[in-house]
Amino acid sequence: MFWTGISIGFAACLAIGLTGHFTHDRRQRSAFIASLSPSLRERLSGFETIDGDWRAFRDLLR
Repeated sequence: MFWTGISIGFAACLAIGLTGHFTHDRRQRSAFIASLSPSLRERLSGFETIDGDWRAFRDLLR
């Protein structure tokens, strides 16, 4: 019973942590795209469909 509670608590904490991580990353990506000028957005056509690391594309603009 003790170990079951520990396992369920660990799984719940892990799920909450991962959800927070991915939500934060998605918000950063959205804010980055919104901050681009229209001309820079044209350079990244199809950017929204890419599932890779958006930071690499951010660095290409600099």
